[in-house]
Amino acid sequence: MDEWDVRHNRKTVVYINDEAWCLVEKQFFGKKEVRYILDPWPGMEIPGRMIRYGEEYVSNRDEALKRMRLESWLYPVLYVLKPLIGFLPSGVKAKIENVSGVSAREATMISILVEIFLFFASAIFGLVISADGVPAHNAIYWMGKIVFIQIVFLLLLLIDMLARYGSYLRDEGRPLGLFEWTWSWIGRR
Repeated sequence: MDEWDVRHNRKTVVYINDEAWCLVEKQFFGKKEVRYILDPWPGMEIPGRMIRYGEEYVSNRDEALKRMRLESWLYPVLYVLKPLIGFLPSGVKAKIENVSGVSAREATMISILVEIFLFFASAIFGLVISADGVPAHNAIYWMGKIVFIQIVFLLLLLIDMLARYGSYLRDEGRPLGLFEWTWSWIGRR
């Protein structure tokens, strides 16, 4: 409870069951245990901070502790996985953002950059394969299939990049995930 600080002027007043108390001492035991010493509120002083200690306060404090513990180990993991998170559907990205604070827009932009890299790497790979002469007739047949699949993959990747980047530029609250634009396109038909 970080807001529970000991002050000599403008003391913190703590209301417990509508009774006013002031914080006079904070004792530390070990790494995680803190004991607070309270005295009755003197009455004539102007409080620096007011705390209403009750069930709602305790539940809010416990939720904040859970969130802090979750963020302490989850955020670094999600930060590393940001490029992959950007490919997830927009609803899932929004939930991850609400739970962990990992920005859906930032993750989407990183995933778009990964997609651009894959596009160019795949195009270069396709050019290298098609430029390399293969003497066997059977290999030419398979190379033709690979080049066709490569071209279809590149077109789909290009369309997805443009649709997702357009969603990002429109500053939509929930930028599109990988091929998520297809669902809206299918829904219009």
